[in-house]
Amino acid sequence: MELKRILARDARAANEKAIAMYGPDVLVISSCQVRGQTELIVAVDIDPLTPEEAVQEEFVPTPSPAAKPVKAGFGEVLGETLGQQKKVEKPVAMQEQKLQEQHDALRGREIVDMVRDELAALRKEFRISQQMTMWQAGGAWAPALQPLRTALQETPIPAALRALLMDSVQGFEAIEPALSEIRSQLAHGIQSSPARSFDKGLHVIAGASGAGKTAMVARWAQQAASTLGHEQVAVVSFNDLRPGAWNQTQLLCAQSGVDCFRAANQAMLQLLLDELSARTLILIDTPGVQMHERLKEVAIVAPKAEFHAVVSADASVTTLHRLLQIQGVSWHSLMISKLDEATQPWALLQFLTEGHMPVSAVSRGDRMTDWQSQFDASELVHLAVSNLPLPAADAAAADLHFAMARASARIAQLTSSQTGGIA
Repeated sequence: MELKRILARDARAANEKAIAMYGPDVLVISSCQVRGQTELIVAVDIDPLTPEEAVQEEFVPTPSPAAKPVKAGFGEVLGETLGQQKKVEKPVAMQEQKLQEQHDALRGREIVDMVRDELAALRKEFRISQQMTMWQAGGAWAPALQPLRTALQETPIPAALRALLMDSVQGFEAIEPALSEIRSQLAHGIQSSPARSFDKGLHVIAGASGAGKTAMVARWAQQAASTLGHEQVAVVSFNDLRPGAWNQTQLLCAQSGVDCFRAANQAMLQLLLDELSARTLILIDTPGVQMHERLKEVAIVAPKAEFHAVVSADASVTTLHRLLQIQGVSWHSLMISKLDEATQPWALLQFLTEGHMPVSAVSRGDRMTDWQSQFDASELVHLAVSNLPLPAADAAAADLHFAMARASARIAQLTSSQTGGIA
């Protein structure tokens, strides 16, 4: 994707010029006045580069040096000796630099692809929102529900989920029962994961860069080490070339007392898995760059491994659906990270209501103990609803109603457990 600058006498002429030059799907980034003319900045799709072209370096041949005079001084001889030593170390440094540049180029290519997918998703959401707005324009809303209607329209909720929620509360007369209906509908639509223990076997953790995979692996390893013992748990970092990634893995595993290992390719991973076959639990941490290729390599080496996807609570629709596009990988569960940092988890709520995969773990905060294997859907729903831009009085009443509802459910659960479930 490339940015282009267009100048015209007015906004209409600038738009016509942009459409004529780059087609009707051109994306306008900004518009402003410059010296009496209208300036448009538009984004234009360009042909993607292959990884080989992205990392290709221009080779400039070095001319052969001319004959040098004989050096007789001690300083000159010492300098020449040090230079020869640097020449020996130079190929290794150049190889590491080339690998790093290749990693950066691939990461940049993936970022560009992700931005293009996000822009395509935004265009689709915009078209659907326009259609839904025209369809709902004639609906009758009670005056007390107008703040809730405005909040649902201004919040970044996926268009399909917004239409479903607005249609379900359109007939209410007050905000509080309408919010209760939204919570109930969302919590009922989320599929809860079955009670299953992931403290045995071989597990692969994957996700986009920055999703919190390494921290999730460390928390999982510490939780399992407290029950199985530190000697029964192992963490393997597979083909992660990010600067400082291996150091971070070592530091986190050292805090929990769990052994960690590093595999740079499939052959090394196979040797490590054979060596660690006696361990009860093995966790493989994979990089976010070239996630498709890395997961396929792990699946070839360990066909019985279980795959788990890690996403942040504020992940976008594009990020979530990119996980489903990975061919040859059967996801066993979804792990939600950074729950304490989330403010708008609506895309994740829609993804969970579609029932693609159950949630097996949730993490929050910076402490290693902020990890739970039981997912409470009502907590995520309350997080999303409580951040709706409602008036202060309505938001406080909704929070009080939610707290009372959770307290009543907890009391009923305790009473049932004490009486043995007999009415």
